[in-house]
Amino acid sequence: MPLTSVVFPDVEQMVVNQILDELGYQAATVKPGGDDFIDALPFVWVNRIGGVRTTGTWAGRRLHDEARLSIDVYADSRVSVTDAMARVRAAIEQMQNTSRDGGFVLRTWEETGPAVRPEEPNTNVVRIGLTVVLRVRPA
Repeated sequence: MPLTSVVFPDVEQMVVNQILDELGYQAATVKPGGDDFIDALPFVWVNRIGGVRTTGTWAGRRLHDEARLSIDVYADSRVSVTDAMARVRAAIEQMQNTSRDGGFVLRTWEETGPAVRPEEPNTNVVRIGLTVVLRVRPA
């Protein structure tokens, strides 16, 4: 039976691919474990934490998905993580009005700007996170 609803792109993967392509940082929706995690620094962890999909409007507007994402950047120092986060923010903002991975990004915005998110005590890893929203539609 064919699908009759609109299938939206995987926004997490769109952001992961943007970071990989534009910055060359390791990025994924799952954190690597053990030494693989340390070797991957700086590492960007991308997770969808909600959002809403508009599947129809009375005004005939295009359908879209507003994906809310948590973006965590990990590095081995406060200076490194701050620099990496600045670049990640720019790469995500640059996605506005572009197509990739089966989706078109209509708009990007931040709900909460970068803030230190404490990591496990007694580690040499620093984490800064932010929350962004991408409004996307199928390309």
